[in-house]
Amino acid sequence: MTDAHLSPYSAATPPVSFARRLMHHIFARDGRTVIVAMDAGIKRVAPGLENVHKAVAQVVSGGTDAILATYGMARAVADALGGAGLIIALDSEIPPAAYGVEQAVRFGADALELKVFPGNKEESKLGQLRELAAEADRWGMPVMAEPIPVSFKDVAEHTLENVANGARISAEAGADFVKAQFVGSSEEYRTVIEGCFVPVLALGGPMKPTPFDALVMAEQAIAAGARGVVFGRNVVEHPRPDRMVAALVAIVHGGASAEVANKELTVPL
Repeated sequence: MTDAHLSPYSAATPPVSFARRLMHHIFARDGRTVIVAMDAGIKRVAPGLENVHKAVAQVVSGGTDAILATYGMARAVADALGGAGLIIALDSEIPPAAYGVEQAVRFGADALELKVFPGNKEESKLGQLRELAAEADRWGMPVMAEPIPVSFKDVAEHTLENVANGARISAEAGADFVKAQFVGSSEEYRTVIEGCFVPVLALGGPMKPTPFDALVMAEQAIAAGARGVVFGRNVVEHPRPDRMVAALVAIVHGGASAEVANKELTVPL
């Protein structure tokens, strides 16, 4: 059977081979990726995502490699994705392995995402990640983990050591790739990359003071060895999300400096 005829529903399908093909829908030929996180609507009507069709069309036109979206949003914007990859966010009140993998496979998603909280004594969700990774492996579906040390609110715990440990723990639990907070300098962040045996993507995090600051962070992450970035608010809340994506593409795929990439933002409206 040729690779072109592999199916996730066939018992004869080698899951690793199928997962590798899906990873190519997320990572470009250079092994890097620019992902726009658009899953904030799971909590509220998020700024920049009021009109999801327009928002997706903008980031796709800017050249994003993939988007991260909720299942409901993915269904609504399927016709706007073009050739961009799709990662389904599975953050919910119940363990996602029992429903999320098959749901995503049937929809045609390229990967799944789950946030975990290493160090949280009440609910780290690491057990859910292990269960999800095992079930996803059965279907040949890649999993991206987002390890946040302890919790979003405990920012004092978001140290370089804890971020590095969270990335490694997620890989050990079965994640195929990890998005981790950028902390410290480029040289310091290298320890996060070197301590994790799966690709690490830099998480954009809160809005930066200026778009240029966000581009500088992306440049530093790539210099440290990150395989790409996952930016949400710093893209979708920009007046021109398409140009912000183009600037990130220039850094991640083109090797441009933040200063050079910033010129993408000066394209007239």
